[in-house]
Amino acid sequence: MQALSGKIDRLQADVEARNRPKEEEPATALVFRDQHVEEVHNYAISGGTLWVLNDHQSGKKIPLAQLDIPATVKMNDDRGVDFQVPGPSLQLMIVR
Repeated sequence: MQALSGKIDRLQADVEARNRPKEEEPATALVFRDQHVEEVHNYAISGGTLWVLNDHQSGKKIPLAQLDIPATVKMNDDRGVDFQVPGPSLQLMIVR
């Protein structure tokens, strides 16, 4: 009986944990060559294009050539966010 009660308690705790609002991940900063900065949460990099997948900007495409990649990497490192551009052998990278 105690084992069953313990399982029920664990299941209830699991359900409560799943229903708690998740803390939003920090945004990824994109530093453009003209030095303006945009923040995105969900994006995919394919070929030479970064596709923004945010709800309010869904489908927006940004050529990687428009970004200052070293500045983008540095700004995100400073913020604790991992930003990487896949090498030529990797054709697709999706980040959420």
